[in-house]
Amino acid sequence: MPTVVANRYARALADVVSSTGDYRKVLGELEDFGAAYRESVELREICETPAIVMAQKLAVLQTIAARLGSSHTTLNFLRVLMSHYRLPMMDEVIHAFRNIAYAQMGIVQVKISSPSDLSKEQQELLQAQFNLLTHKQSELEFHLDGGLIGGLVAQIGSTVYDGSVRGQLERIRERLVER
Repeated sequence: MPTVVANRYARALADVVSSTGDYRKVLGELEDFGAAYRESVELREICETPAIVMAQKLAVLQTIAARLGSSHTTLNFLRVLMSHYRLPMMDEVIHAFRNIAYAQMGIVQVKISSPSDLSKEQQELLQAQFNLLTHKQSELEFHLDGGLIGGLVAQIGSTVYDGSVRGQLERIRERLVER
């Protein structure tokens, strides 16, 4: 249920942002506020405690947003979340907005798992290959996976490209079992 609600708020924000196309800017501002919200126990307590009146909560929100350099659009959106008691869903809202924003900007997210850190050249080569494969701008997210022997595994949405040694050995095993 929280995901459905988060998607509604994210779509509403995307509708507002579509007139200017500032998806990346607003996403960055949301991520900055989300990080501050996650890291500050005091901020979460102020936002979630019913004993504090809404006007005081909004004043705190205004101060934090100003320090973060948030735009008027982002501040208004955060006010809506605050007044509807939805700030605890901040991470889900950011995730949903990121998906919508990337779709609007023609960006595809690629999650890459490798057994060790990849060099800058390897990362750039992978990005170029995924740009060609998807015909979109790719944004790569790298993860280390100690369970991989070698190679890498890439995921775009629900599609997994397994170029790992473990995956290759598994495919060989399946072919041998078929015979």
